[in-house]
Formats: sequence, C-alpha cells, structure tokens
Amino acid sequence: MKAEDHFPPDYATARANFLSAAQACDLGTTSRWHPNAQTRKGKPLFLDTAVIGERDARTALLMISATHGVEGYFGSGVQTGMLRENLLKPPKGSKVVLLHALNPYGFAWDRRVNEDNADINRNFVDHRKPPKNTAYDSLAEWIAPKDIAKETMRAANAKLQVYSDRHGDFALQEAITAGQYEYPDGLYFGGSKESWSSLMLRDVFKEELRDVKKLIVVDFHTGLGAHGYGEMITEDLPGSPAYKRAKKMWGDRVCSSEAGESVSAPLTGTVDRAVAKWLPRTELTFAALEAGTIPPREVFNALRKDNWLHRFAGGNHKNAEAIRKEIRAAFYPDTPEWKRKVWKAAKEVVNAALKALK
Repeated sequence: MKAEDHFPPDYATARANFLSAAQACDLGTTSRWHPNAQTRKGKPLFLDTAVIGERDARTALLMISATHGVEGYFGSGVQTGMLRENLLKPPKGSKVVLLHALNPYGFAWDRRVNEDNADINRNFVDHRKPPKNTAYDSLAEWIAPKDIAKETMRAANAKLQVYSDRHGDFALQEAITAGQYEYPDGLYFGGSKESWSSLMLRDVFKEELRDVKKLIVVDFHTGLGAHGYGEMITEDLPGSPAYKRAKKMWGDRVCSSEAGESVSAPLTGTVDRAVAKWLPRTELTFAALEAGTIPPREVFNALRKDNWLHRFAGGNHKNAEAIRKEIRAAFYPDTPEWKRKVWKAAKEVVNAALKALK
C-alpha cells in the first residue's frame, strides 16, 4: 500500500482498520468502552490496545494516538500502517504497546477536546487545587469569544495583540495554551475532574506497563510547526539524563518545551508528567511527535470557532459542518504529500525507538 492509504477518513474507519491490522498480525486487542459518549451517529466509542512481544517484558515502547481527538488521524494512520507493513518488531525481552484513540470522542467528533470540553493533555492535575493561569484570566473573554462576528473577532484580536506587544509572542502563546482550570467554556481547559480518558490511561499502565523498568513513549500530535515536519517535544531540560537519551535516539528533532526550544510552550497537567509520577523507578524517555500543519494563527482561529460552536452556538448551527471541516483541516491536511512526509518522520522516530530498546 502507499503510505497515504494508511490514513483513515474518520474515526469508525480508523478503529476498524486498526483492529483488522492487529488481527492480521495475530494480535489480541483489549477494548475499553466509553460509557458517557457516542459518535455523531450514536455509535459506541472505544479506547483499544494491542501488545506485540512478551507481555511480561521489562522494556517497552508505548505509542499513543488521539490524545487530542482530531489529531488522531495521524497517530492512527501510523499505528495501523506499521502493523500492516510489519514494522513493529521489538527486540527480545521487549514489547510494543499500541494505544489507539485515547480521546475517542474528540476523534469521532473532529474536536481536539473530550466530551466535557477538556484537553486531555492538561487534565493530569490535582483538581482540588488546580494550577493557576493568571495570564489566561486577563485574556479569557478574547481568547474564547461568545460571538465570532467579524467585528467581535477583530476587537478580540486587537486585545491579544496588545498583550503580545507588551510581553512577546511566546508569552501570549504560553498564556493561551499552557492550560487553565477556571473557564469550562474556554480554550485549553484542563477539566474540573479526572477524565474518562485519564482513568483509562491509568488502567492501561496498570495492566500493561506497571512492571516495566525501561519505557519509551511516543505520543502522536499535530498542529504546531512547519508543514509536514515532525518535532519531538520533550518536557525534560537539556542536560538531564532523559533529554540526553532522547537526543541520542532522535537527534535534532528533539526540542525541550521547558527550555524554550520547542514550537510548544510549557504546559501543565500533561501525560508526560503523569507517567513520570506513575513510574518513578522506571527509566522513562517521553516525547510527543508533533507534525506541523498550517500557520498557528489559522489553527487558533479554527479552535476558537469550534469552541464557539459547541459551547455557545449549539452543535446544530447552520455553520456547524463548515466549522467541523475547518478544524479537521487544521490538524489533518488531507493530502498525499503531507501524509507521505509525516509517515516518513514517524517511521524514523519509531525505528529509532525500537533500536533504543536494545
């Protein structure tokens, strides 16, 4: 098959392709049913896992797709394609764990968030005392306007530009994207409770990874960076053992968000930090493979429209389909060229991880 043929057109096809590819490799799968959400057509949603290699292995590679739902087209395509092409061959004493669709609601609905408008990659916090984001507080009404008329958006953008002029573009990006826990109707909301996806991820670790002593994690994302390029975003600081391992594995692709090297600003409540807490005695190398799509301003505008549609206008608004297509395109450029580029990047990253398992 051509590389681009591995990428799905929708969540239902993505799941069917993944399960079929796993079955063709004679792999069993575990399906976790979502009790609180459904597809647009009222069909059930699932988080699926498959394991390649020795189940009791102490060394493992974990590959996660659809942490940010609509970004799942990329990760799902890579997971399915690598199964189809028999590219996932862990060395003796190791295993590969494939987690398909961590946020199946977002994947099925073409949304980055889950059914509660929560960003799964900001959800891993103590919700009794969540982190503060005072910068977001000062900009909240302009980041996520309740009205997206041209005049309103123009005024909101002017307010954001004032902040950027005073503090810099990167400070504005951090204010918006770091994560916030005060505005359920806002962007990058980390949730008010532990999400179903977070609970299921914890369960996957308990079932498949609790005894692992060496773990490499690749979490597949899209939206930031140059079109088709794959950056490996780590939260580890330069000079740390984990950063050095990542650099040795993935070379110049590796950039630290905490050190200001990355296309991503520092974040709160991430999967990275959660895994580190769950496995304190494990040698952990965790990075997000971020595949670039379109300019950041266009991605931001697509997110604002999606948020407005679902939080203020109602999902049946006359512009609902156009907005859905816009946010899908922002995180999934549905072209053969882009798919071939990101497939190549993903293969390089995963092959390097498999070699490092030795």
